[in-house]
Amino acid sequence: MPMDSEPSNQKVADEIGIEEDQVQRYRREALQLGDGSWLVYFSYDMPSELRHSFTGSFTAIVSDRVAVPDARHDD
Repeated sequence: MPMDSEPSNQKVADEIGIEEDQVQRYRREALQLGDGSWLVYFSYDMPSELRHSFTGSFTAIVSDRVAVPDARHDD
C-alpha cells in the first residue's frame, strides 16, 4: 500500500528493528519508489549491527504494511 508522506523516524525504527534515536542519528534522506514505499538512506558511519535488515549496505525499504489475518486459524 502506498504511503502518502515520508515515514517518520518512529515508523522507520519499527520497520527495521532499531531505536528511534538511532534512526534520527544516522538517517540521511528518503526517496519514494514507484510502488509507494520509501527507500531510506543512512550515513556511512552507521554501525553494521544496526544494518542487519537492510536491502543494501546503507538503505532500507519502508512501506505501509497492512496486517493480513491468518486464515489457518478459526479465531
